[in-house]
Amino acid sequence: MPRYFLILCLLFALPSCLFTKKITLKSANSVQLSEKDFQDLKGWNEDDHKLALQTFLHSCRKFSKMAQNSPLNGKLLGITAGDFRDVCEIGEVVKQMSAKQTKNFFENWFKLFLVESKSGDEDGLFTGYYEASLRGSFIKNDKYKYPVYAKPKDANFDANLTRQDIENGALASQKLEIIYVDDAVDLFFMHIQGSGRVILPNGNEIRLAFAGKNQHPFNAISNEMYEQELISKDEYNSKGVRNWLKNNPEKAQEIMNLNNSFTFFRIFDSEYVVGAQGVPLTTERSLAVDNEIIPFGAPLWVQTQLKNSDKKEYFRKLMIAQDTGSAIKGAVRGDIFFGYGQESEDKAFTMASKGKYYVLLPINFVDKVLGR
Repeated sequence: MPRYFLILCLLFALPSCLFTKKITLKSANSVQLSEKDFQDLKGWNEDDHKLALQTFLHSCRKFSKMAQNSPLNGKLLGITAGDFRDVCEIGEVVKQMSAKQTKNFFENWFKLFLVESKSGDEDGLFTGYYEASLRGSFIKNDKYKYPVYAKPKDANFDANLTRQDIENGALASQKLEIIYVDDAVDLFFMHIQGSGRVILPNGNEIRLAFAGKNQHPFNAISNEMYEQELISKDEYNSKGVRNWLKNNPEKAQEIMNLNNSFTFFRIFDSEYVVGAQGVPLTTERSLAVDNEIIPFGAPLWVQTQLKNSDKKEYFRKLMIAQDTGSAIKGAVRGDIFFGYGQESEDKAFTMASKGKYYVLLPINFVDKVLGR
């Protein structure tokens, strides 16, 4: 009770502009962070800060199970799980409060920094992903014939096998098939998404989660398809790629095999999609980042655009770094989790926009970096 009372006192006593001098920080991996004001962010005041806080608290519960002095992934200025302890404890109190008080929590207990690359570029690529939906069966037949594989045991797995090797039966003798689905192209995209649901003939569904992959890096087949003039500039996104693959079944496997990366799955008994941080992902609040640069659990204000055939729509939201992917590389690179369903799939398939993000660092951590 005394600590709870102290948190409440600090929450309402701390001014949002405790420091007036703007600072610039450079991390060990040469990412530059330039301090900014929350009120300069377009859309900040209108955002759903309570949903962002709920998402952040999933990461906080992960931090609480970690050694508090161990550096987080990302190596951003040597930040540790313990550096989030105070803001996480305060956040657990604030979650019961109003939207205004939740916004004040982020403004009062975090400092805002624009993330820039080593060369000073603040713009990067933002894409989207979703929880895939496929139709399948545990019994192979003429309709359900494309296998979803479990990860081989290390002693029986040659990580040099390519997608083509595996598709041609290199692992067939190991009997790794979890389930069979009816569409090779949809399965290919589930490999990219890293998770999905399979609807069985009786209407039940199972959830599949990422279990591992071969050692080959992800290769975006859209690049080579564009160079081969298979897709146009307007089709240079996941939707255009999928449409071409489905409309050209005789060539589809050859093109998909240009991506040597291959994903293995496991049946996952959970109502949530779980990201690489090991926490549930929240629709349009969880962001996949390059976790060699940005630490999991860090709040990020994302500014980019959604695209569809009719219009462009601004996307400005407070998100939390909770996932990663082999294609997500760079100081300013984000993959937005859009959730499950047709609308989510449509958003993810057309998403490929330039944008920027700002990282929110706990004030006590900034003090420590500056030696205050």
